[in-house]
Amino acid sequence: MTGPGQVRVLCLTPNPAWDVTYGVDRLDPGEALRVRSVAARAGGKGVNVARVVRALGGDSVAVAPVGGLLAPAFAADLEAAGQPASLVPVAGALRQAVAVVPEHAGPDDGGHPTVLNEPGAVLSEEEWGLLVRTAVARAADRPVVTISGSLPPGTTQARFTDLVRSLREAGCPVHADVSGPGLLWAAEAGADLIKPNRAELAEATGTHDLTQGVAALQALGARDVVVTDGEKGLAAFAPGSTAPAARARLDAPVHGNPTGAGDAAMAALAVSVGRPWAERLALTVATSAAAVLQPVAGEVDPEDVRRLAARVLTENVNDIPRTTED
Repeated sequence: MTGPGQVRVLCLTPNPAWDVTYGVDRLDPGEALRVRSVAARAGGKGVNVARVVRALGGDSVAVAPVGGLLAPAFAADLEAAGQPASLVPVAGALRQAVAVVPEHAGPDDGGHPTVLNEPGAVLSEEEWGLLVRTAVARAADRPVVTISGSLPPGTTQARFTDLVRSLREAGCPVHADVSGPGLLWAAEAGADLIKPNRAELAEATGTHDLTQGVAALQALGARDVVVTDGEKGLAAFAPGSTAPAARARLDAPVHGNPTGAGDAAMAALAVSVGRPWAERLALTVATSAAAVLQPVAGEVDPEDVRRLAARVLTENVNDIPRTTED
């Protein structure tokens, strides 16, 4: 489709969820709302990444710790979708994430989705160790690993650092899209690419200044940093530079359900690993926008990606460093 070929990606979701999406006419807090549509599926950010990787022509395997009453439904949904997965059994119950999405209202007319995220299961030391070993084993023949989403309650820096370093020591480049302290831990552990959104960057670093936020991650050890900023697009920063190597955005916003846009961006960065940065940015913006047009997270239409790619505007592309020789 976009030329990534069969890039093989392992998509790790440390804190998966059973995703429920309610479609409503508009969202009025404090009012009784009539649900017009309901969708439920296996989810969590890494699972969404895995689904989009396959839609882009790549090959993905999802790895996640799953337990409780919803575990069979989670596994069955992935199997029905043809999504390869290694699910690590745990004692804690799988959480739910509920998105309430206005289907007809615009962004200025009660049209913003609301997402309710349960905290997730606490993993024991043994369960976390099994998750790490499973991820390392399944990543052995894959050129990129993504770690996406929130971390299970009680996750320590030592645990997360062990995960990232174990994967990198096994020869697997790590792309991390985690929030809160996990973002700082990913930088310090040496993740090869970090993809925060603008709000996550500000929350983790304590500054709303983009340059200062990126500099804070780089001071901890961050390499490539890609910051997404909604309709404003994204900016890519090369190792050691606080000036954007490039920026990219769509020529005009698209409207819909943005809950899976960041995961779609992560998938595009993964399948385009090793290609010129200009191509990576164009694919990432187009894929993220295509995800907004879908009713649920974790889906893109390849035709939408093709169409939107022609609308991507890039800046400073001649200065973008290459990850491989052209």
